[in-house]
Amino acid sequence: MDTVLRLNEFFVEGGRQQISHVLLHITEPSTTEEMAKGYFFAVCEINHAETRYIAKLQDLIDKAENDYYELSDEGDKTAFETIIERINQEAYSFLKPEVELHCIIGVIRSPEIIFSYYGQPQLLLLYKNRQGSYQTMDLLHDEAGSEEDNASNQLFSELVQGKISPGDYIFVGTAHIIDYFSPDRLGKIITSRPSAESAQHLERVLHDLKNGFSFGGLIINLEYQKIGAQTKKTRPPGLSGSTESLTNLFNTERDTANMLSPSLLPNLFGSGEATRNKESVTAASKPITNNAQIHSTHLKAHQAKMSNSGVSSEHQETLLTILRGAGAAGLIFLRTLVWLVVSGYNLLFAFGRNLFLLFFVITNYHNRRKNILDDWRRAWRSHRENLHQLPAVTKMLLIAALVIAFVFIGSLIYMHHRAAQIAEAKAFAASVQSITAEKDAAESALVYKDQAGALNNFKTAASSLKNLNCISTEEKNTCATLQNELADLSGRIRKITVVTPTVLADEAGLLAGNTLTGLVKIGTKLIGYSNTTSSLFLYDLQTKQTSRLSTGVTGGFSAAAVPKENDYAIFVYAQNKLLRFDPTNDNTKTIDVSYSNSNVSITGIAVYNRRLYSLDNAHGQIYRHDPIQTGFGPGTPWLASPVGDLSQGVGLTIDGDIYILENNGHIAKFTSGAADQFSVQGLDPSLTSGNALWTYTDQNYLYIIDANTKRLIILNKDGTLKAQLTSETFNSPAGLAIDPDTNTAYIADQTKLLTVPLPQQ
Repeated sequence: MDTVLRLNEFFVEGGRQQISHVLLHITEPSTTEEMAKGYFFAVCEINHAETRYIAKLQDLIDKAENDYYELSDEGDKTAFETIIERINQEAYSFLKPEVELHCIIGVIRSPEIIFSYYGQPQLLLLYKNRQGSYQTMDLLHDEAGSEEDNASNQLFSELVQGKISPGDYIFVGTAHIIDYFSPDRLGKIITSRPSAESAQHLERVLHDLKNGFSFGGLIINLEYQKIGAQTKKTRPPGLSGSTESLTNLFNTERDTANMLSPSLLPNLFGSGEATRNKESVTAASKPITNNAQIHSTHLKAHQAKMSNSGVSSEHQETLLTILRGAGAAGLIFLRTLVWLVVSGYNLLFAFGRNLFLLFFVITNYHNRRKNILDDWRRAWRSHRENLHQLPAVTKMLLIAALVIAFVFIGSLIYMHHRAAQIAEAKAFAASVQSITAEKDAAESALVYKDQAGALNNFKTAASSLKNLNCISTEEKNTCATLQNELADLSGRIRKITVVTPTVLADEAGLLAGNTLTGLVKIGTKLIGYSNTTSSLFLYDLQTKQTSRLSTGVTGGFSAAAVPKENDYAIFVYAQNKLLRFDPTNDNTKTIDVSYSNSNVSITGIAVYNRRLYSLDNAHGQIYRHDPIQTGFGPGTPWLASPVGDLSQGVGLTIDGDIYILENNGHIAKFTSGAADQFSVQGLDPSLTSGNALWTYTDQNYLYIIDANTKRLIILNKDGTLKAQLTSETFNSPAGLAIDPDTNTAYIADQTKLLTVPLPQQ
C-alpha cells in the first residue's frame, strides 16, 4: 500500500527575542543509511531567556541531530534513546527558574514516530472514529498522557513511541498556541483543508496578533498515495488503525530516568510485553522517506561526515572532478596573473619613458626637443602605415576587439553601478524592516501600557526614518507611508489632543499693556493677576462681566492661592507680603504674615487644612503658617533638612504631599518634610519649563501649564502621562485654574481668559 508522508511547518517570529523565541528544527537525511533513521525534528519555545541561553540550546539540538545520524542502535537501546541520555546529562545548565522552556524533540520514521518532551508543548492526535468523523486527543495532557511534573534534574523524562496511521494527523506546536486556538478548533482547521493551507492559516492568524510572542509548529499527515485514478485504502480487521496507533503509542512509553540509572526491576516486570510491542513496531515500520512531501523553510539536509574507509566511489569521482576543475582554474589564474604582470610592466615602462622624454620636450634640454618630436612623428607614421597595411579581416578583428573591450569595460561599470544600487536597495529594505520592527514594538508596548518603552521604540523608529534616504518614487511612497503611520503612533503615544478653547474674555483694554501671569478661581469668579501691575482683573462666570480692581499695594503679584472652602483668596506681593480678597464684596486688604528667615522670596503658596504653606526660593525652604486673627502666624520650616536647590521654584501645590514646579520643568515631591521620589515618565516633548502647577487631595492628577510648548499637561500622580492638550490659538498660556466639578480648565493666556474641557477621568 503506497503512502506519502506530508509535513508542513508554520512559524511566526514575534520580534522580541527577550520575551519569546522559538527554535524550529527539521533535518532531512542525505544518505540511504540515514533515510532508514527518518526525519529528526525539534520544536522549542523559550521565554524570558538571554541570547546566550538560546544559542546554547540551539547548539545542543544541532549536536543531538549529528549524534542521532552518526550513532547506531546498540542491542535494545536505539540511537534516539542514547542522545536523550546525553541531553539529560547536560540538563543542569538549562533548567533555570527564570526561564520558561517548552520543548519537544523527536524522529519521524514513517509510519513510526518517537519523541520526548519537556514543559507543556502542544501535541495533538487527530484520528477518525468508527463513524468516520475526526476526534482530537491531547497526547500530553489528557488521561492517556497525563501531564506530570518534570524531573528536577532532567530535560526529557519520558520517551513515547508509536505509529502514524494513514489518514491521521499529528499536530506539534509551541506552548502558547493553546491561548488562541483550542484543541477542538485546531482539529477543525487541520482536518477541514489540506495540510499546507492549514499551516498557512495558523501562521497568518498568529502573525496578526503581534503580541511579542513567537509561535511555531508542524502538521504531520500520512496519506494514501493515488496510483493512476485509483487509491488503495485497506485497514486490518479488528481494531481501527487509529486505535492501534494509540495503543502502540502509549504501550511503548518509558521513563528515561531508568535509562540513566539501570535497574533490574524493569526487566522483571512487563519486559516480555515491551519486547513484543517493540518487535511489532519495528516490523511494521518500513521507512518510506522517499515518499515524503515536506514544506518547511527550516528544513536542512544532514551533512554526513566522510571517513577514509566510508567514501563511496561516486563520492570519490565527484571529489576528483572537483580537484581537476580546481587545478585547471588555478592554472588559468596563474597564466592570467603572469600576463597581467608583464603587460603592466610594459605599460609602466612605456609611460615612464615617454614621461621622461616629455620633460626633455618641455625644457628643450641639450636642444633635444626637435629630435624627440621627429622620433614621435616617425613612430606615429609607422603605426599608421602598419595599420593601413593590415588585412581587412585583421582590421575587423581589431575593431571587434576594441568594441568588445569597450563593451566589457561598460559592462563592468554598469555591474558596479547595479551592485551599488542593489546594495542601497538592500540597505533601504533593512532600514525599513528595522523601522517597522521598532514601530511594532512600540505598538506592543502600548498594549501592555508600557508608556516609556513605547516612547523609546517610537523615537528610535522616527530617528531612523529621518536619516533614511528616499530617492526613487517607490522609496518615497514607502517613506510617506511610514511617516503617516508614525504620525498616528506619535499621537497615541504622546496622548496629544488638539483642542479649540473658548474665549471667555479679552482684558487687553483693562490690562493697559500688561499681560496676565496667573489665575485663580473663587466661587463663580475668575481673578487674573500680573507681576507688573497691582490691579486684579475679575471675570464673573454668571454675568459674563469683566472688571478691574485696584488694590493700592506696591508692585505686582508673584503667587496666589484659594482654600478648598472658597471663602477668600490670597495674593503675594512685594516678594513676601500678603493681600486678602473677600469674594462677598470684592474688597481687598493686607494681612499679617512673618517668616523664620529674613529677606525671603515667596514664589508659591497653597492653603491646606486652613494652614498656609509658602515656598521661599531664596533660602530653599517651605514654611507652614497657622491662621491667626489678623492673617497668618510666623512661618516655621516644614522641610526637616536641606533638600537641595529650590531657587528655581515657580509653583507649589498640596494634596497631603507637597509638589514644587521649577522653571526648568523639574517637579519635586516632598512627604512629611522629606524629599520623595518622583519622575515624569512617557512625556514627549519632555518638560523643560513650567509656569503653573495644581492638584488637591481628592484629585487624581497633576495639572501643569507650560508656556514654552503651549500645552496643558495632565500627569497621573505616579508620574506617568495621562494626556496633553494643545491648541493653535494658544500664544503664551501662564495662569491655570481647575474646576473639578465641571471638569474644566481655565487658562490665562496673555490678555485672554480661556476655557478648555478636560478629558474624562
